[in-house]
Amino acid sequence: MTTMNTDPHVPSEFDDEVDDALLPSGRGWAYPCKLPSCPDYGKSWRLRSNFLLHLQEREAHMATTPAARRAIEVEWRYITDPNLPPRAAPGFRPREDPEEQIWTYNIKDNTGRMVQRIGTQRQMEMDMDMASRRRQEEGK
Repeated sequence: MTTMNTDPHVPSEFDDEVDDALLPSGRGWAYPCKLPSCPDYGKSWRLRSNFLLHLQEREAHMATTPAARRAIEVEWRYITDPNLPPRAAPGFRPREDPEEQIWTYNIKDNTGRMVQRIGTQRQMEMDMDMASRRRQEEGK
């Protein structure tokens, strides 16, 4: 359910033509969901009001105020040609991308204890590299 906005700096959430004057001729905004934990991750909306409703209805976003939803909208939107089929947002990584997957892994900390960490593949590789360097330094 969309709420009425009382902040004069945040446009109405019912206005689908906000910021259209900033667009080149023949172009439109697309509003993708870029939150990996959201079930609608990767889906794009052409209507601003539908996207803002999505942000409000999905608990994963925790966008409780019109100002918070406006900030997400402006950050994630991109310009598209409305006559072309929908495409992925610029910089979008599918869930199959290892950088979007969250791993749980075990690693020895600097005291020698096994600790459980949670992170992306890149974070796991960095932790493993640091542990390897630490072992090499201890061996010298």
